[in-house]
Amino acid sequence: MRNLFLLILFFGLFFGIQIVYFENSLNKNIQIDFEDVSKSIVSIESVSNTPQKKFGSGVIISKDGYIVTAFHILSGTLSSIKIDQEIYIANLIGFDEYADLAVLKINEENLRSIEFPDNFDFRIGETVFAIGNPYNLGISVSKGILSGTGRNFGNPYLDIIQTDAAINQGSSGGAIINSDGQLIGLSTSIASISGGSDGVGFALPAERVISIANEIIKYGRVNRAWIGDFKFKRGYYNKNNERLPALYVFGIDNSNINGGLKDGDIIIDIKGAEARWNILKASVNSILPGEILELTIDRSGEIIKLEIMTRERPNIPQVL
Repeated sequence: MRNLFLLILFFGLFFGIQIVYFENSLNKNIQIDFEDVSKSIVSIESVSNTPQKKFGSGVIISKDGYIVTAFHILSGTLSSIKIDQEIYIANLIGFDEYADLAVLKINEENLRSIEFPDNFDFRIGETVFAIGNPYNLGISVSKGILSGTGRNFGNPYLDIIQTDAAINQGSSGGAIINSDGQLIGLSTSIASISGGSDGVGFALPAERVISIANEIIKYGRVNRAWIGDFKFKRGYYNKNNERLPALYVFGIDNSNINGGLKDGDIIIDIKGAEARWNILKASVNSILPGEILELTIDRSGEIIKLEIMTRERPNIPQVL
């Protein structure tokens, strides 16, 4: 019996060591140069007259001092920025409340700006890293995977990526990066009962981050076309014995849009293309306020071709 126990113990230790080594070997193949990448991540403390301080994170996107962060962590037009133990005062250049993004500027040159990937094709399951300032402890990194893309919480204008990398209070505005140290998203929020990380964090995709930031830097604001706020359900529509993709619209608020969508409408065609959300989103984003968006809908059994005159999106706060 004693010999059997020793044999089991031997094999347990041996194979246990092998398993740990194997996992560690895999992990060694997926790592980042934290010291290098962290030079592009900043700690932010909002400057205001209120006793309650707001803190978070930010990402340097240009060598001459432009920084992106989550709008909801700001409480005034000035912020205190910490970069490698140096303190700077940043001015608010502009913001997009709807996307929960703000652009700050500090007077500094030759900063280490974050790198962006050559393309923005994300792979669900790929390793990602969240870098930020959780609980105002200082710049920290956590590791996880890209859990999902295209999250919209029932609001079709949101296009959020999901990760299980730890994102906590203070991480908002920080970076989600790939294994090459390139930005793939800007941390915006967590889904948590406790207020801490429960393995469900969300980020604005880097493609949208840079697009919105460039517009804010150029114009001081975002000029976005709008056809109303609404929710939708993906489904299908039978036309001439053919089953086609369709978007079922509900919960709409477009009182300022003449000739727009109504509750119960079924979108069956978008400018001659299939009625898929990514096509509708791209169609709206590709035109300016005041231009026409063409949709074909089923409204209570009647097929109607809508020509919706888009308007500029109201700057309405969006809580993620």
